[in-house]
Amino acid sequence: MEKFTVELLVSNRYGVLNRITGLYARRGYNIDSLFVNETEDPEVSRMTICSHGDKDVQVQLVRQLRKLYDVRSVVLMSTVEI
Repeated sequence: MEKFTVELLVSNRYGVLNRITGLYARRGYNIDSLFVNETEDPEVSRMTICSHGDKDVQVQLVRQLRKLYDVRSVVLMSTVEI
């Protein structure tokens, strides 16, 4: 298992956080930490999500997150072996 961080830029709209955390929950993945803040543009928020899983989990999450409507970008930031 590896610890990894995903950084997202999302539209600052009602329900976006619920849809993203719901994606994790439906797949049975835990969120270790979650940070959300507005960017310079008040219509866009930055989310930083730390979780753990193998490479397959990381790839699946990034692909699924990119499919969500209000997600503008997804970046897999780092991995640390546990």
